[in-house]
Amino acid sequence: MNTYEQGKKKVLDTFTVKGFKTWEAREGVGAQTTLYRDGKKIGTCTDEGNGGEVDFRADTTEFRTMVWDFIKDLSEYKYADMWASEYGGDYSSFYPDNDGMESWKLFHFANVMLTQAEIDTQLRKQCRKKILVRYEGETDYRVFNAKWPDNKIGQTAIMEQLTEQVKPNVIAEVINKRFERGVK
Repeated sequence: MNTYEQGKKKVLDTFTVKGFKTWEAREGVGAQTTLYRDGKKIGTCTDEGNGGEVDFRADTTEFRTMVWDFIKDLSEYKYADMWASEYGGDYSSFYPDNDGMESWKLFHFANVMLTQAEIDTQLRKQCRKKILVRYEGETDYRVFNAKWPDNKIGQTAIMEQLTEQVKPNVIAEVINKRFERGVK
C-alpha cells in the first residue's frame, strides 16, 4: 500500500459519513454528506455543483480545529501530495503560500469524505439483496447471490460457506457488516 492509500485509509478509519444527497446544480450535480467522528456529528462536506471546490463546514470552531490538526498529523503519509499524485497535477502552483496549501489539504479531505459517502450509498443498496466480500490482498469485493442473514447463527453458517468456496483466500471483510443494525 503506497503512502497515498495509507493516508486515505487513516482518514476513513478516523471519520465516518452518514447520509448522501444530491441535487441538480448550475454546473452538474451538487452533493452533501454529514461527517462524524466517534459517533458525534462534527460538520458537513458539500459540493455545491458550481464548479468550485468541495467544502467542509464544521459545526463548531472546536471541530474545525480538530479536523485541521488531524490533517496536519497526516504529513507522514504525504497527505498534501495525495490529490496531486492521483491526478498528476502540482498543487503548489495553485497554492504557493502555506495557507493555500492548508486549504488544498482541507479540500482534498472533504472530497475523500464526500466520495466515500457516495460509495457507501451504492454499497448499502447492493447489500440489501446480495453478500459482498473482500478478501485479503484484494481491493475489490466479490458479489454472492444470497441475502445476508439478520441473526448471528445465520451469519456464522454463511461465513463457513463463503470460506469453503474460496479456500485459499482469507476473508478480510464482509461489506454487509458495515451497514447491519440490530443483529440478534
